[in-house]
Amino acid sequence: MSLEDSSIKTQLHNLAERVKSYFERCETILADLSKADEFAFWERRTPDLYWDHLPDELKVEAEQLTEAVLSLAKPFARLCKVSLLATDADLRDLLFNVKAMRSALHLRDYHYSQPEEIHDEGVILGFRPASQDERSPLRPSEALSRFTQSSALLNRILQVCDTGSSDDGARHKQQEASKYRPNTAFIMMWMDKAESALEDVRDAVHEVFSEFDIRAARADDIEHDGVITQRVLEEIRTSEFLFADLTGTRPNVYYEVGYAHALGKRVILFRRRDTQLHFDLAGYNCPEYENLRDLKEKLRKRLVNLTNKTSKG
Repeated sequence: MSLEDSSIKTQLHNLAERVKSYFERCETILADLSKADEFAFWERRTPDLYWDHLPDELKVEAEQLTEAVLSLAKPFARLCKVSLLATDADLRDLLFNVKAMRSALHLRDYHYSQPEEIHDEGVILGFRPASQDERSPLRPSEALSRFTQSSALLNRILQVCDTGSSDDGARHKQQEASKYRPNTAFIMMWMDKAESALEDVRDAVHEVFSEFDIRAARADDIEHDGVITQRVLEEIRTSEFLFADLTGTRPNVYYEVGYAHALGKRVILFRRRDTQLHFDLAGYNCPEYENLRDLKEKLRKRLVNLTNKTSKG
């Protein structure tokens, strides 16, 4: 076992004791409230029902525990990427379970639905994007159960990483993971043919990247024979630059950005003015733009800094 493996395992173990104590105190405080008939009537309707009734000191503790969970995600993701046995599926499981643990600490249930193609007698009718939310409240006992389940899954992933690790294998996988296609960019954004403004945004982004001799592509620009989601993930993994417009707050865009972050890749984030950020990315730099001209000017400045090149525009 590597020092990093041992450190993560120790932190997970120590965290479990703190979390158990936290949920036990939540249970004590909310015990009488949970028995009320009127409370039971509303308990599946308001995600923050239990959270809103916690005292401030427990809310502060929940945030501290959340920070401890999130601090494990980056080194954990790094282990997955260099392990011979760990796969992209393990990285996704890591991402989902970290989110589930964070939601449980806030007494909310995390739900995730896989993206899927919609079929009818063999004919593809459309594509349902991935979705995620925290639509249900959790009693402290339920939240502890969710947290424990996710922690156990992380320990199993850690075991796989440890079993499949070796200096040569890790070095090889690191080299593979670091490979990308120079002067390429992948665009992640809301796609809807009925919304002409979205096509204008895509064209504007294409235009600016081309000024730096960078070929930008969106999912619908790619010819593919396989499942679209797998090709999209491959584009995210191998593109030199990643651009995401969070306008529309689309679940699949958030999933793709989360996947990129799990790979340790930096994403250029933008959003149209007055777009609210989901809690997943609230802490990231995501400038607003007023219109297409504003978007192009701001993206152009970002690329000048990232590439050390001068725009040809």
